Amino acid sequence: MQPIRFDGTFEAWRLQARHCLLAGLAPSEVVWLDATTDQTELFGAAADLPPAEPAGSLRIPRELPALLQLAARFRSEDRWSLLYRVLWRASRGDRCAMLAGDRDGSLLQRRVKAVQRELHHLHAFVRFRPLGEPAEHFVAWHEPAHDVLDLAIEHFANRMGGTPWMIATPQAAALWNGRQAALISPCPPTWQALARTTTDPDEALWQTYYRSVFNPARVNREALLKGLPARFWKDLPEGTAICELLIDARNGDRRTGQAAALVGRAGRRIGREAPGVASSRPGISASGSPDRRH
Repeated sequence: MQPIRFDGTFEAWRLQARHCLLAGLAPSEVVWLDATTDQTELFGAAADLPPAEPAGSLRIPRELPALLQLAARFRSEDRWSLLYRVLWRASRGDRCAMLAGDRDGSLLQRRVKAVQRELHHLHAFVRFRPLGEPAEHFVAWHEPAHDVLDLAIEHFANRMGGTPWMIATPQAAALWNGRQAALISPCPPTWQALARTTTDPDEALWQTYYRSVFNPARVNREALLKGLPARFWKDLPEGTAICELLIDARNGDRRTGQAAALVGRAGRRIGREAPGVASSRPGISASGSPDRRH
C-alpha cells in the first residue's frame, strides 16, 4: 500500500492524485495522509510518491473537477479516499461514479450538497459585533461544520464594503481590511477569544424585537430546526430567546399567541351592543343608523 503525503489542500491532492492515476495505483493501493493525520504513528518512515510525473494523459468528465473540489471541503476521515475512488473510476470511463444513483456517486453528491448548505448557513448566521467605540471594526465567531470559510469572504466583503472585519472559527480566520482579504490558518487562540467574547450593546434591543414578532401559534419546531440548526443558537443574539419561546409555546402559549406580551398594558374594552337596545350615543338609533327625528 502506497502512503501519499500532502498538505491537506485540494490543489496538492489533485497533483498527487494525477501521479497516482498515471502510475496505475488503484484506490485500494493508496493511503492519503494530509496535514491532520498522525503520520508517525501510522507510517513511521512512509515514502512519498516520486516527484517525476509519469508520461501520459487523463480524460475525465468536464464537470467532475468542480464536484470533487466542493466535496473535498466535507470534513470526514475518508474525504480524500472517496475523491480518488470516484476519480479512478471516472478516468476509466465509468461516469456512474459521479451520479446520485451510484454508491460512490451518491455519497459524493450528498457531500456536495452538505457543503453548499453549510456555506448558506455561514452567510445567514454570522453575526458581526462592533469592536470598540466608535464601531470601526467588526468581529464574528462562527463554527462551520465544513471548510467553507474562504468561500464566504467575497460575500461579506461586498456586504460590509470598506468596513474592516474578521470572522474567526476554530480552524481559521478570514480578515478584510476594506481593500484586501486574507485567510489565516490556524486561527490564533487570541483571535478566537476576542471573537467569542466581544459583545454588542444593541443585542438586548434585537432580542426584544425578536420576541415581539415570534408567534407561538405558528411555530413549527421541525421547520425551525431545519432552517436554523440548534448548533448555531449559542452564537446568535436571539439564541437564548429561541429556547425560551419554544418552551413557552410547548407549555401553552400556542393557544394564546402573543397575549402574554400584552398583559398589564393599559387599554379599553370594545364591546358589541345587544340587538334592540338603544344606543347611549346621541343621534344614533338602536339599528345603528342616524336618528332623523327632530
